[in-house]
Amino acid sequence: MATVIFIKEGRQNRSAMRAVINYCQQEYKTFDSKSKRRLVSGVNCDGANSFKEFMATKKVYGKDNGIFFYHYTQSFSPSEKLTPEQAHEIALEFAEKAWDGHEVLVTTHCDANHIHSHFVINSVGFESGMKLRQSPSTLKKLRKLSDEICLAHGLSVLQPYEGGGKRMSTREYRARIKGESWKQKLANDIGKAMEFSGSKDEFIRSMSILGYHMTWTDKRKYLTFHCPNGKSCRDIKLHDDKYLKDNIERELLQREFPDSGADEKQPTGWEDSRELYEQHLRERALAKAKSQRVSDSYPSVIDSVGSLAGAVSRIVDNDSEDPDERRKRIEAEENGSALGTVLGLGIGMITNAAADSQDETLEQEPDYEQEEHKTREEILHEIFGADDYDYDDYDDSEDEDEDEGFSMTL
Repeated sequence: MATVIFIKEGRQNRSAMRAVINYCQQEYKTFDSKSKRRLVSGVNCDGANSFKEFMATKKVYGKDNGIFFYHYTQSFSPSEKLTPEQAHEIALEFAEKAWDGHEVLVTTHCDANHIHSHFVINSVGFESGMKLRQSPSTLKKLRKLSDEICLAHGLSVLQPYEGGGKRMSTREYRARIKGESWKQKLANDIGKAMEFSGSKDEFIRSMSILGYHMTWTDKRKYLTFHCPNGKSCRDIKLHDDKYLKDNIERELLQREFPDSGADEKQPTGWEDSRELYEQHLRERALAKAKSQRVSDSYPSVIDSVGSLAGAVSRIVDNDSEDPDERRKRIEAEENGSALGTVLGLGIGMITNAAADSQDETLEQEPDYEQEEHKTREEILHEIFGADDYDYDDYDDSEDEDEDEGFSMTL
């Protein structure tokens, strides 16, 4: 699937346009080692000389002022079996249909985990001399066109775009591409907490273990997350409707009361996470049942040992017994001793197995109240397997007040 994002460039002049074009054309980002080619092309222009051609068109029509250019990206999911060269061909087809009559630089970056293409569009048409105009509905139209092209190439598409949420800034977009966005880390942590939470209280406790606290009240429209790096973020700034307060509350209620009588569960965007949570419950129940079966076997074994001990104890050493009776008694004692040894070994093996089973159960179903003496890092490791939760990795460089652009999310 592909996501189309509009990157709003706050600076609009000759130097800013040159800087963006140079960034998009960087050789180490655009060189495809598989096809041995540099993925830099142009629509209605020569990609390598796009800056000069953009400026020549502006001077011809006397429009080298105001809005100089527009910047978009088309990002593909890492799950798509797509080569950089195929992504570049799709990007060229998209650019030809999206900005007819305009010069477009098209570059494909293959240095990140997910392949993505950049589009830099000259604001002045090379034939008409008219400036390109955009509206709030432009991104929806481009998204629809991208989906149509993806389907034609046998690729998956996103669910219908419903809009909403804050627009993504240029700085945040680039931080996400580099894997340095603290907002993206927050979103990932929310997803991890939802995999282990079946109620609002459990979700709050899970987020607390990860180092977050929240402002979550009925009077407030938004849910605010306070992060370990000292920054705060509202749910609408995570660029995905599933992180909104209403959807998180609805999902947790459906998990807490699965048999509430509703004919059909309302979509929340957390359906995949719900499946992981239900799998976690099944694994925990199986571990608990296994432990119970082992513990239930203890009384029968102990009763058998007690009966044997009683029988042996009743055979006393009596000087009045004749030699034949003494021989029988000694044989009975020896047999009882051997049987006791075997039973002792068996009990030891069962006890060890029970201990191992109980350890597994504790690993899958930790008791947070009984582990208050442990450090938060130990709990993170045991519950979430979160060795990568290094709070030093948070990037504090993002500016919440920076100009933002339209966004579409995976």
